[in-house]
Amino acid sequence: MTSDVAESGADQGESGNDGDVMAASNHSAAATQDAQDSSAQDDGPPQSPEPSQSQEAPASPPEPATSEPAADPEPSADPEPSADPEPSEDAAQLEATEPHSQDAAPSEQAAPAAAQPHVRVDARLLEAALLNLRKRIAAVPLVFEISGAAAVKTERTKLLSQIDDYLLPRVRRSAAPVLVALVGSTGAGKSTLVNSIVGAHVSATGVRRPTTNSPVLACHPDEIDWFAENNFLPTLPRVRQEGLARPGRDGLLVLAASEGMPRGIALLDTPDIDSVVQAHHEFAYQFLDASDLWLFMTSASRYADAPVWEILQHARDRKASLGVVMSRVPQQYRAELVKHFTAMLDANGIEAADRFVIPEIPLIDGMLPPDAYQPIRDWLADTAARADRRVAVLTQTMSGVLDTFKTRVPAIAAHVEAQVVLRAELRDVAELAFQGAFAEAGAGLQNGTLLRGEVIARWEDGLADVDLRPRRGVKVPGRGGNKKGKRARRGPSRTAALNSSLRSALESLIVSLADRAAEHVHDTWRGDQAGAVLLAAAAAERARDVRAKQVFESVFGPGGQSGHGDPAAADLAAADAITAADAAQTAVFSRSSPDLALRATRAIGAWQDHLTRLAEAGDLSPVSRRISFDTDALSLVVLLAMLGEDAPGAATTDPASIYTEPRQMLTPVFGAAMLTEILAKARADLLERVRLLLDEELIRFVEVIDAAGSCDDVAAIRLYQAEFSLEAVR
Repeated sequence: MTSDVAESGADQGESGNDGDVMAASNHSAAATQDAQDSSAQDDGPPQSPEPSQSQEAPASPPEPATSEPAADPEPSADPEPSADPEPSEDAAQLEATEPHSQDAAPSEQAAPAAAQPHVRVDARLLEAALLNLRKRIAAVPLVFEISGAAAVKTERTKLLSQIDDYLLPRVRRSAAPVLVALVGSTGAGKSTLVNSIVGAHVSATGVRRPTTNSPVLACHPDEIDWFAENNFLPTLPRVRQEGLARPGRDGLLVLAASEGMPRGIALLDTPDIDSVVQAHHEFAYQFLDASDLWLFMTSASRYADAPVWEILQHARDRKASLGVVMSRVPQQYRAELVKHFTAMLDANGIEAADRFVIPEIPLIDGMLPPDAYQPIRDWLADTAARADRRVAVLTQTMSGVLDTFKTRVPAIAAHVEAQVVLRAELRDVAELAFQGAFAEAGAGLQNGTLLRGEVIARWEDGLADVDLRPRRGVKVPGRGGNKKGKRARRGPSRTAALNSSLRSALESLIVSLADRAAEHVHDTWRGDQAGAVLLAAAAAERARDVRAKQVFESVFGPGGQSGHGDPAAADLAAADAITAADAAQTAVFSRSSPDLALRATRAIGAWQDHLTRLAEAGDLSPVSRRISFDTDALSLVVLLAMLGEDAPGAATTDPASIYTEPRQMLTPVFGAAMLTEILAKARADLLERVRLLLDEELIRFVEVIDAAGSCDDVAAIRLYQAEFSLEAVR
């Protein structure tokens, strides 16, 4: 941005009384202009200024001009000194150290300023860019508690607040009154200064600290509608002051209209920055971010406190237009205190153009004497009355806010990118863990690891069972057949025992693999701050579900039948019983689901039933009808052959080996080629069922991620683009 008025912001140092002004880095600007005018009159008629360049305010506040400041005037051109020698000494001590050029004559400096190009900012484009940026910032997904997440959330709130509370209202109405935020330490006398400037008791004062628990905004009656219509701080409730000033409710803005306030400016008495009440502290910063000009006030006893310099450094970083007041300065220590405070301001890079001193003097009817506050009032009135001064103030503050967006918005965008990356990493950990479990399951279903222990014992017992072997010349009825005789009366066969041991081995394999995968994901996520927060939240949610179920069943019974006990007593009993359940649920993600074993049993049983149905339908018809299997035994023998197909013991010549005999039993029935195809299809079908079981376990972790919220992969790009568009229209 560039100003419509060239170098108009340089002259911010005028004050009405040198005796009460600490110093002003540009205090000599008025004298410089007087000297230039005198020189122009001596040399000839002055050049007529263009009205459009000297009076017209921009549609929206532009950036500060970057040309060199005007040269200091000669000593003879200085304004008439004050009659009071002591204030003049203070002014010399507190003179700011901003450099001034001594090489060029005043007339030579004035010409380039008048020739500076006239550049205006399109307020509509700027407003559209701000609205677009606001939309993108508000839509930022911050779902994971990664490092710096709390700070980014706070920063997002501040950005939205600055856009809503200050930038948009100021862009939409640049001619609105200049808002001056009076901020400072507890007991500095801010409310007293406001009342003195206004000429009426509009802000409550008292011995209680902090006094201002509801900020007071004083302005001229003709301009109160601007602040009453929620243009400024639109989300803050407000009330018009009626009668005498009195403390209002926290969080309420009090609007005080007074004829004593100069037109074109509003003075806001904010909460104390060092208040022990956190709401006051937050209020102070909220109003500062929504103000055009800051008037910082501290006392001689509090100017070295940490909160003072925290707020001053915030003003420095914001590049806000700033004035500084030191109040309650004892006369005998005035020079020493002012000198030290000025040195601290300079050391911290606080380039306040206007610095004022209010001595420690008695109040008159609760107000300062006119000589004490008149320089500050004249400074405010001058800011409101002079177009160049007004433009300079608005330009500096708005440009300072927008300049901070160059780093603050990309920082949020980078955090959004980190969130997207983290989400992908968390999901990859879970997916890779269960993919590894599935690969191990595939190997375990053919390398013979399951054909050990009890399975071998049951196999050896089952060899004597006629139902396990193929029969010749007759088709054995299936499970639906009517089996009678000694075997039926004897109870479960050895084949059933073998089948049970095989199912148990398969279930154990699936559950153990799922347990290891879940433990790996759980431990890896717990090692990350965001993952630990996700797991804790998911465990708490599951615990609440368990508690709700227990409370429900305690009142209505397991089947939903209403009980006859006292519901309140039942609720308390359930609350006492939930402690163990909560503890168990906390670690639920470190192992597989409690019902996985049951689901695995059902899946294996469904697989065996599928093989049986294929056999009964003729899809697994044997080569010779003279040889056939009992349909119950067929799936069992196929499973044994499949589990030992790639086992190291499959090459043994032992005919009774569990690794070789099942295949030898099947080969005469189906043939070698068809048997290979049958085993491949059976394994693929069983693996698919195992994959579904593991996917269900994986979904538990995916749901934990999804429950945190969705991450927009292009949200960061949109933020970068919105900030680029804002810079383009500036």
